Formats: sequence, C-alpha cells, structure tokens
Amino acid sequence: MERARRVAPGTHTHPDLRRALGGVAASTVRLASVDPVTTEIVRMRCAKHHDCGT
Repeated sequence: MERARRVAPGTHTHPDLRRALGGVAASTVRLASVDPVTTEIVRMRCAKHHDCGT
C-alpha cells in the first residue's frame, strides 16, 4: 500500500525549529514522574504521528 505524502518533496525544517523541537524531546525523555497511562498515551500518539503502527 502506498502512503500519501504529508509534506511536499523538497520541504525543509528551519534549523531553529529543529533545535527547539529537539530540546522539547530531550526534556520529555528526562521526565521521571510521568504516570504509566500518560506515557502510553503519548507513545501511541507519537506512533500515529510517525505512521509506525506500533
């Protein structure tokens, strides 16, 4: 099955946005006080966003 593209070919992320998103992701990974239900909800949303199907 062929998936539809979400972003047009040749589109690039601005370096400032890439750095900011990387900072948010790094901060999120370091969190130790998130309950298991919230962790699973976030994991499922990320899987849907990235089309990984896990």
